[in-house]
Amino acid sequence: MNPEWNEKEHAYPVYVDVSMCNAAGALYPAAYQRIAVETIGRHLENMKIDTPRIAEQYGVAWVLLSMSIELMRPLHIQDRLTIRTWHTSCALPTFRREIAFYDAADTLVAVGATFSSLLEVKTHRLCMNRAVLARFDLPGGEELLRAEKRFSEHAAFTEVERRAVRPSWIDGLGHVNNERYGEFVYDALTAEERSRLSALKRLDIWFKTELTEGESFAMERAETGEAVILRGIIQPAGRESFLMKLTF
Repeated sequence: MNPEWNEKEHAYPVYVDVSMCNAAGALYPAAYQRIAVETIGRHLENMKIDTPRIAEQYGVAWVLLSMSIELMRPLHIQDRLTIRTWHTSCALPTFRREIAFYDAADTLVAVGATFSSLLEVKTHRLCMNRAVLARFDLPGGEELLRAEKRFSEHAAFTEVERRAVRPSWIDGLGHVNNERYGEFVYDALTAEERSRLSALKRLDIWFKTELTEGESFAMERAETGEAVILRGIIQPAGRESFLMKLTF
């Protein structure tokens, strides 16, 4: 990676197509994840620190710990976006990265942040080798929103449904791909909540324990203020797998 490489000079076009939206024209929660993750993946490839490359060189892969996206206005089918992303800060073993979404008029329409770390490919454990981690500690940049790498609110959850992990949900790292979690959340929303997604103001998702083939999990929900919170609980162990908060 070239140390003089300016991340903000690079922009990535994204077209919001019909597969990202429901019948009411609102973006699925997973669509926001897809836009952010795929754009960051393209950016890391340009920086030569993408997962295939670092897996071969160092035996590690990027793993997403959490993501927050705040909307200035709803995104729509046929929106032509331009995305920029840059490293913000590092508190080893966690790396923060910012995402800025611009529309065709170059107006900022959404901002986001991710917290990521490095996963040892062989052991599926977080990499704690500081010599390896330090190689990815880039110059810091501007933060665009308040984001937390851990969910710390208290809420009363009730079970909605139970599901079993399907083979088609498993990605190249051997666990359920992060975009699938947004699909689980969408399926667990009420019809009224799905119809309100065009009024979504913020999406936050936290990942705690990976889901793997053959496991079952319960979807639970809670409501707090203007937000609905949904989480997946691995069965029968009772461990929390992920949690998403949708704020309207």
